[in-house]
Amino acid sequence: MLKSNPTKSNEQNLVFQLFFLINNENRDIEIVEVREIDFTEVKERIEKGESVFITRKRKQKLEPILVASEETADPWYFNHI
Repeated sequence: MLKSNPTKSNEQNLVFQLFFLINNENRDIEIVEVREIDFTEVKERIEKGESVFITRKRKQKLEPILVASEETADPWYFNHI
């Protein structure tokens, strides 16, 4: 019998999206996808006056009905330390 650990499998596929809202004339947004968050970089960006929004990337679903009923994750938002 083959047993799998769904939690471990999900952790391996977990990807975070970091949105850096750059404090410039154009209010540019930089989007980065990572498996591990570098909080040193996040802190440096905040100290430069940028805002940071962190969320996990979800798998795309083919059926829009499933997307509408999916639970939403609470995003993290930092704008100062």
